[in-house]
Amino acid sequence: MTAGTEGTTILLFAIPIMGANLLQVLYGFADSVIVGNFVNSSALGAIGLTGSMTWLLLTFCTGLGNGTSIAVSQFFGARKEKEIHEVVATSYLLSFVISLALTSACFLLSRVIIYDFLQTPEEMRADSRLYFLIYSGGLIFQMLYNVTYGILRAYGDSRGALLFLLISSLMNVGLDCLFIIVFQWGVAGAAAATVISQAASAAASILYMRKLFPEVFPKLRFLYTWKEKSRLLLRLSVPITFQQMVTALGFTVLQRLVNTFGAASIEGYAAMQKIEQIAHIPSNSFHTAIASFTGQNIGAGQTERVQKGYRVTVGFGVGISAALCVLVLIFDERLLAMFSIAGEAMKRGCEHLDLLMLFIWANTITNITCGFLQGAGDVRIPAASGFVNLGIRLALSYLFAAMGLGYICYFISMPPAWCLTSFFVYLRYRSGKWKKYRIV
Repeated sequence: MTAGTEGTTILLFAIPIMGANLLQVLYGFADSVIVGNFVNSSALGAIGLTGSMTWLLLTFCTGLGNGTSIAVSQFFGARKEKEIHEVVATSYLLSFVISLALTSACFLLSRVIIYDFLQTPEEMRADSRLYFLIYSGGLIFQMLYNVTYGILRAYGDSRGALLFLLISSLMNVGLDCLFIIVFQWGVAGAAAATVISQAASAAASILYMRKLFPEVFPKLRFLYTWKEKSRLLLRLSVPITFQQMVTALGFTVLQRLVNTFGAASIEGYAAMQKIEQIAHIPSNSFHTAIASFTGQNIGAGQTERVQKGYRVTVGFGVGISAALCVLVLIFDERLLAMFSIAGEAMKRGCEHLDLLMLFIWANTITNITCGFLQGAGDVRIPAASGFVNLGIRLALSYLFAAMGLGYICYFISMPPAWCLTSFFVYLRYRSGKWKKYRIV
């Protein structure tokens, strides 16, 4: 990624990531569609209630994966092979330790979180907790996949993820149909299908890396520097993880506010979130692409090239987001109808989704800019941006609720939060202070 036209290089790298991200979103999407149509809307709401908590768990996985990718990409750009081997070996060690700790915490705290903190309606409690427990049991697979995917991205390979996620996504849909429709296991079947598919994805990614990049496969002899490389990986990963974790916790608090407006809000919000995940795929993919592009070129000392890459990536992202906005505004009800919601739930879901799409450009700029800064090793400002976004969103949501605005309070707070956050991170890019954070 250190040679060739910036726009072409980034776009060709991002397209397979978009496909992979779409397939990853389809895990939860398939669960929700099949549960909504073959169980009931209450079961759909029960799965939706766990969304903020499963997102919280995923932040640890993606945080370590992103930290690994930043370190490996900069060492790769600087051609430091020994350091690459040390980082790779240490990242897998950390993935086992962290996933074990997280799974243990989930089993101990699930009842308090689902029943008490989220104030889950009585009819959804048992299903929500069951889904959450089964899902958390598969965290090790998500951790292994994200670390492996981070290494592959650092080497400039984004096509592999598309291949093994295609396999696991098809497996997930097939298992959903088997467990939910044939065996009638309900939400437990949806969770089991997701975990088994994630295990397949992790195994496929590791086998793929071993075949195409055997020289970088983790080796025990490179763990002699595990303390030093753990400090490096944690320095890069913790701010990213912390920002995503705080954001996930914030949306857990927001979910609690949504729950106070009854089943219609819960069901509409759950369905809307699935469409939102798809709408964010372009910006998330360009975030990943610009991070890898920036890491390699920063490692190679090509500062001007990374700035050109950033500008063209923002143009790509905003353009695609605008096109998606038009499509979703036209087909909003048809998209939400896939989840078998109707009436007041449909009305609330549409209102939320339409407002989100009108301002998705601001979130796209934020996402791409944060990816650029993270790739450069400047991980604290992207973390701080999460606090800015979340603080504004929660403060306005509860203020509007106190003013008696009703259920719209939890989504009319979104536009000002997104716009101010995008301005905050763009100022950091313009300052040029990110240049001093390179690790090689």
